[in-house]
Amino acid sequence: MKDTRRVRQDGTAKKRILAALVALFFMVGIVWVVNARKGKGSEAASFEFAEVERGLVRQTVSADGLLQPLTTVVVKSYAGGSVDILAVEVGDEVKPGDLIAKIDPTDSLTAYEQARADLTAAEARLLQAREQGLAQPALTRASIAQAEANYEVAKKELERLQAASHPQTRAQVQTALDKAKANLDIAEKELARALELKERGFVSQSEVDTAVNRRDLAKAELESAQRRWETLEEELAADLAAAKARVQQAKASLDRAHADEVQDRLREAEVASARAQVERANASVNNARTMLDYTTVRAPRAGVILRKFVEQGTIITSGRSAIAQGTDIVELGDLSKMFAEVSLDESDVAKVRLEQPVEIQVEAFLEEKFRGVVTRIAPQAATEQNITTVSVDVEIDNPDARLKPGMTASCDFQVAAVENALYLPNRAVREGGGGHLVTILESNEEKDVLIAVGLVGDERIQVLEGLKEGDQVVLPSLLGRDARMRERMREMGARMGGAGGIVRSNDNRGRGGRGRR
Repeated sequence: MKDTRRVRQDGTAKKRILAALVALFFMVGIVWVVNARKGKGSEAASFEFAEVERGLVRQTVSADGLLQPLTTVVVKSYAGGSVDILAVEVGDEVKPGDLIAKIDPTDSLTAYEQARADLTAAEARLLQAREQGLAQPALTRASIAQAEANYEVAKKELERLQAASHPQTRAQVQTALDKAKANLDIAEKELARALELKERGFVSQSEVDTAVNRRDLAKAELESAQRRWETLEEELAADLAAAKARVQQAKASLDRAHADEVQDRLREAEVASARAQVERANASVNNARTMLDYTTVRAPRAGVILRKFVEQGTIITSGRSAIAQGTDIVELGDLSKMFAEVSLDESDVAKVRLEQPVEIQVEAFLEEKFRGVVTRIAPQAATEQNITTVSVDVEIDNPDARLKPGMTASCDFQVAAVENALYLPNRAVREGGGGHLVTILESNEEKDVLIAVGLVGDERIQVLEGLKEGDQVVLPSLLGRDARMRERMREMGARMGGAGGIVRSNDNRGRGGRGRR
């Protein structure tokens, strides 16, 4: 089988050589025909021309980068617990305040209810201390006055009790009665709501029992306030009798009244302490309410959900801990604007400035060019694999969200531009004669013309003097006539089965020989 394969290979090689020789003879014939035509005045037909036109001449610097969202926010939860609801998916657009997730609120709700109960108790203590603080100076002054005054002073004090203290007491008792009625009404409503929630399965029996206890306590307080109101007149009468008794005992109570002046300051201290307790309890309520609100995670800003880090049912940690940073829930990106992070070659940095317009293309929308501006030029260059670049950020409007993070962006930084300029293709102009030259054709003869140029753009060069719109200039061939012929021969040889390789080898040796000469 090896001999058979070798015979086949030899046969194939011979066929390839034969085809190459045929192609070579064919191309030699073409060269002979072309050279024969050169002497017959066909030289002018081989020229390429460019016309002086008017339009935009633009000079740019090009570099590639990756698209990134203008801003990204990693949303965490201040509350820890199980994720009961995860309301978004990757790619969803959200507005500020939209629901992201709900965390199990059981612990936070318990803490909130406890804080509210503590606040109620603190307010009651403050009310009691304030009333005692207000009453104590009056009692002290009354005691001193009763002790120092005679019958008239005692009588005036009795009138004061009838005109001031008794109405105030009535008002206080009436307030307490009204408050007890209101508390009972609230407790009954809370009990009804707890029973409804219990039937729907949202609360436990223990919470219903708690609501029942609060209702019973409010009812007992109302009964107590009612009894207080019903016995008020008897109490006021007793106070009046006590006041009369204090008139009779004024002299004996004088020393004790002076000692009671110390109690005034003590009552003031008790009021201040009770007020501080209320403020602290109120702060605890606010904190507990905030923690309860934190169980509902909402979007802090408008954007698109770029990534999800958890799923429904995941146990997450709080982001308020001084030890742990909390669990990431989603990553939210603002895609209304994007920026391309471009690595610009250090040789081009001097041509780039802030607010410079940039034209951007992406592979997904090659037919469209997006507009952007330079917003940041890194203050320090970076070198990687002996290539030094400078990071440049280009901001791009993305109102329809077609541009996606991670896309490759081809950026053209507009360095300079001239509108409505006379121009030629760059390859039509060459340096020489102390300036810039172009070639024109006069009487079928090539003639060099010196021109003045302006902006040298990417593909066009601005013509200032020496030519006018519509003039024709000769374009130098990119390869030369002999090279063009060899290129045609290579193409024909390739189509005919491989002779192009032989021609390329000869062509390379020819160029090498000229170089050595």
